[in-house]
Amino acid sequence: MIVELLFWASTAALLWVYLGYPIVVGLAATFLPERRLEADAPPSVSVAIAAHDEGENIADRISDVFAQDASGAVIAEVIVGSDGSADDMDDIVRHLATTEPRLRLLSLPRGGQTATQNALFEAARAPVVVLTDAETRFEPGCLAALAGVFRDPRVGCATGQLEWRDVAATATSANEGLYWRYERFVRDLESRAGLLTAVTGALLAVRRSAWREVPPSASMDHLIPLYVRESGGLVVYVREAVATDRPISGLREQFRNRSRTATRGIHANLSMVGRISPWRRPRAALAIWSHKLLRWATPWFLATAAVCGFALGVGGSPAYLIVPFAALATLAAGAAAHLVIGTGHRPPRVMAFARSFSVVCAAFAIGWLNVLGGRRIDVWHRADWETTTTGRRP
Repeated sequence: MIVELLFWASTAALLWVYLGYPIVVGLAATFLPERRLEADAPPSVSVAIAAHDEGENIADRISDVFAQDASGAVIAEVIVGSDGSADDMDDIVRHLATTEPRLRLLSLPRGGQTATQNALFEAARAPVVVLTDAETRFEPGCLAALAGVFRDPRVGCATGQLEWRDVAATATSANEGLYWRYERFVRDLESRAGLLTAVTGALLAVRRSAWREVPPSASMDHLIPLYVRESGGLVVYVREAVATDRPISGLREQFRNRSRTATRGIHANLSMVGRISPWRRPRAALAIWSHKLLRWATPWFLATAAVCGFALGVGGSPAYLIVPFAALATLAAGAAAHLVIGTGHRPPRVMAFARSFSVVCAAFAIGWLNVLGGRRIDVWHRADWETTTTGRRP
């Protein structure tokens, strides 16, 4: 029966993405780990900060980067890429550069985050470029730990452990923190197994020889690791490289971030599935489908399982009603949590998680609709990102 087949296929896909895949990767990391080489000395790094109207943050960010000197990092330069900034950020950087010869300003017309980062790569001089944001802060030893993995000549890019500052500030950020703990756990396993394709854009180190220009409608952190894996290089997660960022401020920001990330990530990964095929790069292909594309398809699997479960349940198999009732209970708990938060109170953790999960699923669905509708996101700043209709793929 087709309805029953759809129910079990959707349920199996969800179980694979959130349970089966991490188990398989964990076994591979334990019994078939990727052995690292240490053929070279740690390289120097260019720290590249893409920013737009970050005058209030940029001085502290630059100071934070140069503080990494004390923990052994070899910082060749810090380049601030100003993406058409209209505030006083450019003047602040120019002033700081008068006393710090390793600091440079790259003033650019408004073009979006990826266009700015492409320009930063072209301007960088060190063998490794570390991309980061104006609001990110490095913990001591972060850059030295990132640079250290490039002693293995196979490593094309590396990412670290990004944590939220004051993660319990809001119910939204608390549940984002829970998601990030799960995500970091999976990335660590993938890295040890040699499967990793996922990185964090605010903490991304790339060997300059492995860099290729990324289309403005795609994200650097989505495509660069795929380029590295396509060429046979390694992508590494470095637990010791810790940085912090501000927490998600609320539901609206969470939805925008997730839908934007999903839109650009789906575009990027779909554009590479033919080039990173299972018969050419089986480990990378497994990660692309299991960690990314199938996870982004969560709302469609859930909807299919719920609808088919309801049809099967009313058709004489009441056990199938567990799935649609669970889905409705999650939505109801999420809605109730939203009402509680609206009164200024903190809902129970389970309800807050249901709210966050519902919003993330909605954002993933919007991401797929954007992709199917040919829409792309070029402007990146948190306050004013927007979509533009186009028929092109990245």
